[in-house]
Amino acid sequence: MATGRSLVPTAEPTCTEMRTILILTGRDDLTADAVVEELVKRGETVVRYDTADFPTASRLAVSLTRDGWTGSLAGSRTVRLESVKSVWWRRPGEFRTPADWPGHARALAVSEARSGLLGVLGSLPVRWINHPSRDAAANYKPVQLAVAARCGLAVPRSVITSDPEHARTFMGDDTVVYKGLGGGVLGPGGKRRFLPVALVSGDQVDDGVSGTAHLFQEHVDKAYEVRLTVIGDRMFPVAIHADSEAARLDWRTDYRSHTYEVVGIPSEIEKGVRRLMDELGLYFGALDFAVTPAGRWVFFEVNPSGQWHWLAVKAAVPLVEAMADALQGESA
Repeated sequence: MATGRSLVPTAEPTCTEMRTILILTGRDDLTADAVVEELVKRGETVVRYDTADFPTASRLAVSLTRDGWTGSLAGSRTVRLESVKSVWWRRPGEFRTPADWPGHARALAVSEARSGLLGVLGSLPVRWINHPSRDAAANYKPVQLAVAARCGLAVPRSVITSDPEHARTFMGDDTVVYKGLGGGVLGPGGKRRFLPVALVSGDQVDDGVSGTAHLFQEHVDKAYEVRLTVIGDRMFPVAIHADSEAARLDWRTDYRSHTYEVVGIPSEIEKGVRRLMDELGLYFGALDFAVTPAGRWVFFEVNPSGQWHWLAVKAAVPLVEAMADALQGESA
């Protein structure tokens, strides 16, 4: 006789075990190192896990209950999923499979690993910084720019095109900025390679533009740039003053030329950024702005997993402490 009861069991009750903070990132991550050290000093239980260890060097064993997926992820350390209280999706590595497997088998195993492991972890009803689905969606630069414009932030005039004539028409007689749309690709040795930011004019545009999508933007006259780190409700704006020609175009090309200054943030920018973060579903973001000589803030991009530890060191900004607060659940 049917009883109307679910055939899916409930999770076994947990005792007074410590709740775990799970940090998903690669082995060589100084930013994560600093946060782990801070959390351990505060008495927190922290498990650091690199998805590159799955499935070759770690195991997943979970079962479905009415409370969700329960079980363990075991590698150099073991974490019980039901003990996790927050997850930092920092910079996890690519899944790895045995090198002697055929190519199609490796590709299939990676696909299944991604769907299985990330699907299970992504279902955890805990604080995520950031949830991988939100992180992935927000990484599309055209999405960022469109949302930023809707949220009232100033953005550069922009076109995305694979039509050389469209590009030349946009440029007219002006010099504009070419930027890559994606996050780069992995090159030899696993090193990530990016398209450089470049100044271009209409007479430099040829039929090669038709080979793929290109982002062209107006060249914004900068007094300085601002890296705005957002962690929940907290905002940490730091001005970057670049003293070399290369760094004035793209400050990432020459860190040695920088000086840093903690600055205020205009109320209308703060309001627009909060709307942007809400629409993108991000808890954390590293946002880049140009500030013109007239004091106008122009949004360039938000990196959902952007770097920030160097600012904590160079500008004495309490970012490590703020991230630890967020992972402990002590800040909104």
